[in-house]
Amino acid sequence: MMRIAIASDDGTRIAAHTGRCACLVIFEVADGKATRVDCRANTFTGHARGECAGDAAPGAAHSHHAHGPLVDAVADCQALITRGLGPRLVADLAARAIDAYVCNVDQVEEAAGRYARGELPRAARPSCGCH
Repeated sequence: MMRIAIASDDGTRIAAHTGRCACLVIFEVADGKATRVDCRANTFTGHARGECAGDAAPGAAHSHHAHGPLVDAVADCQALITRGLGPRLVADLAARAIDAYVCNVDQVEEAAGRYARGELPRAARPSCGCH
């Protein structure tokens, strides 16, 4: 059995921006099926805590873009599924042996099912138009 995390805006829809997601929906995957087991509120990113005034703001620093807390939040998972993430997050996940997937479906349940059936391709490259 393995675990996957899906970045979500509301526990139902997949987030377009991983760092700004409201939560991470956790699924256990086994025998071609995905079972929802947890929903972790995003208290670990600067975006979620409202600490990001934008990269152009006076005194803006990249410390609020640190991925350590986010990667720690999915450390028990083998994959993270989202609609968008940048190259630094992809690299930080890979360093912890967590695969990144960019999915074009809207619903977390559908994405989890596709992943469980092997129908979701791994992210070939980062996908994030937010920066």
